[in-house]
Amino acid sequence: MSITITSSTRITGATPSKAVSFAVEDLERDLAKTLSPSDAAGADIVLVEGPHNPETYEVRVAGGDLEIHAGDDFGFIYGLYAVSREILGVNDFWFWNDQRFEAVPSIEVADDFALTSKPTAVKYKGFFVNDEVLLEDWQVDNDKEKPWRLAFETVYRLGGNMVIPGSGQRGEPHLKLAQDMGFYINQHHACPLGARMFAAAYPGVSPKWPEEEPRFEALWREAIEEQKGKRTVWTLGFRGQGDQPFWNFDPRYATDEARGKLLSEIIQRQYDMVQEADPGAQCVIYLYGEAMELYRAGVLTYPKQVAKIWADNGFGRMVSRRQENNNPRVPAMPTNDGDNGIYYHASFYDLQAANHITDICNDPRLVAKELEDVIANGGDDVWIVNASNIKPHVYFLNFIAAIWREGRIDYEKVAREYIAEYYGGDNVDAVFNLYEEYWKAAVQYGPNWDDHAGEQYFNHVPRMLITQWLRDRQAPAQDLRWMHDAATLKEQIEFYRGLVAPAVERYRNLSDHVELAAISAELRGQDDAAELIRDSIGVEAGIYEHSVAAAVHVCDALLAGYDEDWKHAFYEAGLASEEFTAGDRAMRDREHGVWKDFWRNDCLTDVKQSAWVAKQLMGYLRCVGDGPHYYQWLRDFTYPEWEKDVFVIMNMENHPTDDEIFAAMKAKWQH
Repeated sequence: MSITITSSTRITGATPSKAVSFAVEDLERDLAKTLSPSDAAGADIVLVEGPHNPETYEVRVAGGDLEIHAGDDFGFIYGLYAVSREILGVNDFWFWNDQRFEAVPSIEVADDFALTSKPTAVKYKGFFVNDEVLLEDWQVDNDKEKPWRLAFETVYRLGGNMVIPGSGQRGEPHLKLAQDMGFYINQHHACPLGARMFAAAYPGVSPKWPEEEPRFEALWREAIEEQKGKRTVWTLGFRGQGDQPFWNFDPRYATDEARGKLLSEIIQRQYDMVQEADPGAQCVIYLYGEAMELYRAGVLTYPKQVAKIWADNGFGRMVSRRQENNNPRVPAMPTNDGDNGIYYHASFYDLQAANHITDICNDPRLVAKELEDVIANGGDDVWIVNASNIKPHVYFLNFIAAIWREGRIDYEKVAREYIAEYYGGDNVDAVFNLYEEYWKAAVQYGPNWDDHAGEQYFNHVPRMLITQWLRDRQAPAQDLRWMHDAATLKEQIEFYRGLVAPAVERYRNLSDHVELAAISAELRGQDDAAELIRDSIGVEAGIYEHSVAAAVHVCDALLAGYDEDWKHAFYEAGLASEEFTAGDRAMRDREHGVWKDFWRNDCLTDVKQSAWVAKQLMGYLRCVGDGPHYYQWLRDFTYPEWEKDVFVIMNMENHPTDDEIFAAMKAKWQH
């Protein structure tokens, strides 16, 4: 026997809370997507409230209906999305991966059907939607908040219960939505207690302590009043102003002891304020950046009820992050004492070598092992995962969430199941192998397994090299000593070129293999799979293929400049600009349908800016090599051989632009 779900199926029973009503709306949307209109009566989906373990549910057939039993909001929310996933076939990343639906008249559910959830391995877990420059610039159905609702829906679908709803640069416009949807709200480590930035509240006032203690405390009290009694996981700490150490603004705190003493006092003060207003509320401190070093030095103390949030270095390894040229790699694995959690990056932004618009470039098996070790070391109280703009990172987010649910993972099994769900069973091997090739193509810039370069390495570093070359081509770039601490800039350029040049062919091959896989899917009539291949791993391959090639051309331009071979220097700079532009196009060309303008605001890696900086280099090189009268290159590349050395009149036409001279060079040298 069985029951039937049809378009007439209703969601009834216990009156849903405001938070649960969002999931009810989503399930109603999914019923409409997957079931064609029909007059046939269908079983109802009934919400049944009663004693149940927190955040768990049971779905079963009873009395001719499908019942969801739960005891709290989270149980009902997870149960509703479980019905969407397991009965209607709506996958967790349905939106981000463009899952297509073919509506059917009805869906049969056996009488013995049952889903029973269990507590997850991690208590508080979810996404930090950080560096959200793509999401904030984009809209769905002319609604700028809808991308955020879809992002938060994804957190629930993955079993999460907590978010940080944005970076706080311009306030937190999506905080209310996240609260209404019922999430625990955690706070950016740069905005303790969710307080307003000091500079926003007190423009022009130097954020010093103890001079401005009353003003800081007023901001904290304001934030506590606004969020007390809600689902809040309070972040304690003090970074002065913005995402940097407070002592950057106040050299009086010159020693670890002075810094640790002040930070400890402030954490205790904040904790007391929170507990007075919101007794028993969970509080955390982020051992991130400088706080990690103070903690390891033994000068940072905190109330024992506060959970320590350990952070990876932005590349998946549980060690302290590199800050400018300082990379002590202080161990950051939880230590099995008290409550512990992690701040982990699927996306990172460091202006050096991170991945912000592409997947992590380290082998996911090693990433998975690191996260399993976190669980083994007691880091199971809080996981906040920097998910950035969601879409570029769904492959990794899928298996990170599997670990926060289960505590461990068979990576290859989970990866292949994910590929089968979204790309189809016929494409599992091909797509799995493309991702394997992606990790193996990565440039290793240091001795550790996590030292693999993201796309920023091929955009920020070339821009830094160009800038230093224009400023002083003899002195090394001081802000690149982390990459190569050399006596001259030329040595840094040669080192960098030697490291990245072999990757040009690797990424070109990856792009070719992506297109072959897509064409193969098309030949089998699987157009949706082909499109997703190009939209996911294809975008990443395109960014790297062109950015890496451009980086080599930048090096060649600068090295030719040392030899005063201005024509070839100019030409190589032009090739670099072309390649960077192609890297930007690799993103923009995939903006079809709902994704129109999704990649437009790539302003952190900013591949298009790399092209612009290369053009500035072209202009300088032409000034030096063809100025001040700008006729010789015109003659060399556009005049016939017999005329270019005849100087009756210097030139018979308008001076060409840099782009026109570059095109003439290409026509001659690539002929």
